Amino acid sequence: MLNARILRPRQIKGRRARSQLESGGLKLLAKGDSWFSTGSFPVCNMLQQMQFSRSACILNLAIPGDTVAAMSERIDHWGDHFSFQVGAPDAPRWDAILMSAGGNDLIEALPDLVRNRIISQRASDYVDPVALHALEQRIIAGYSRIVSFRDRAGSPNRGVPIFAHTYDYAVPSRAPARIYDLVPVDGPWLSPRMSDVPPQVWPALSKYLIDRVARTLQALQSTLPNFVVIDTRGILHCVGSETTGRSGDWQNEIHPSQAGYRKLAPLFAGAVDRHLRDKAGVTGSGLASSESEPCTSIDPTLVAAA
Repeated sequence: MLNARILRPRQIKGRRARSQLESGGLKLLAKGDSWFSTGSFPVCNMLQQMQFSRSACILNLAIPGDTVAAMSERIDHWGDHFSFQVGAPDAPRWDAILMSAGGNDLIEALPDLVRNRIISQRASDYVDPVALHALEQRIIAGYSRIVSFRDRAGSPNRGVPIFAHTYDYAVPSRAPARIYDLVPVDGPWLSPRMSDVPPQVWPALSKYLIDRVARTLQALQSTLPNFVVIDTRGILHCVGSETTGRSGDWQNEIHPSQAGYRKLAPLFAGAVDRHLRDKAGVTGSGLASSESEPCTSIDPTLVAAA
């Protein structure tokens, strides 16, 4: 297996970067949040740990803190690099689009999601059902706009598979992002918004919400063409709510450590790699092939267990 070469937008105009993209290996476009960009200092993310069965270049357009709602608004109005790399007439035809989005939509919604003045040991009792439904609909609408943009008439990337993931069970804690594990620079993100919830309920409440976001994403596999969700829940070692720094597989409250990403990356990259190899095998065998061939024919249980 070969490590992917990660390129940033400022590099794409360089002759060396262009030659790497055109070298015959996999051309992958990545868009997302801090799981693909940076959630700690020094920087570590899932893309850095990805390996494929042949050489691969990933153009990384991820932005820390980005939401699927914001991504979809920008792409719908040609408001960023992602729009042009997907839909411009002279854009490359990518082998796959990798996405990490939905987690920050959840974090932004927490002030409306979490109900106060509740006395219960059941996590779902602390969640406002109207606000939860609104969050789920925003995630659905956001990814639907992105897929529609990808498949618009004249798009060079019509039908290119999009791969997303479900995150893992972050436990609300006191652990912010720090520079070299010393100086806090951002966060925590979950625990302040759950301050009126009993701390013993925090892990269950976080799990409930992450599971609801995961179910929303997974349901999109049956409604959006060429859209696959890799289940990355339950992979990382959980930490306690009393944690104040790097612990287990987590660098801070919501970001995995480098060791954590080493566990997650093979799931994601493996699903992408297998699909692209299978697709190449079908094309090479002379069977009918189409740009709009649905990725949803992949057995989700195999993707989740990759």
